Amino acid sequence: MKKLMFGLVALMLLAFSSVSFADDRDFVIVNGTGYAIKFIGVNAPGDNVWNENELSSVLADGASKKVKFSGSDKGCTWNIKVTWADDNSSSMFSGLDLCTIESVTLKYDKASDTASYVAK
Repeated sequence: MKKLMFGLVALMLLAFSSVSFADDRDFVIVNGTGYAIKFIGVNAPGDNVWNENELSSVLADGASKKVKFSGSDKGCTWNIKVTWADDNSSSMFSGLDLCTIESVTLKYDKASDTASYVAK
């Protein structure tokens, strides 16, 4: 009986170890800027290396993308950098508390070069 119980416990642990749990910081990013985006980077404050693109293709205006975190990432406050597809310039969206945000709609006023966002 002990062997059977041990086997069941081991099987349950194996099953749960393969389950992918969502990170509290996972969020949906919505492009509400009016412009296509070719790069989205998400970094902790102070990290100025932006070499991981969350996009596999251009994100059109009105489109959305789920951003997932790995367990090795730490902290709640993050910055988002986007690079515009039309002119290769970039904008920053700073200080997002991703532990409390489920979705972020990016906004951009090109005339004043003002980047903002609406969080839900």
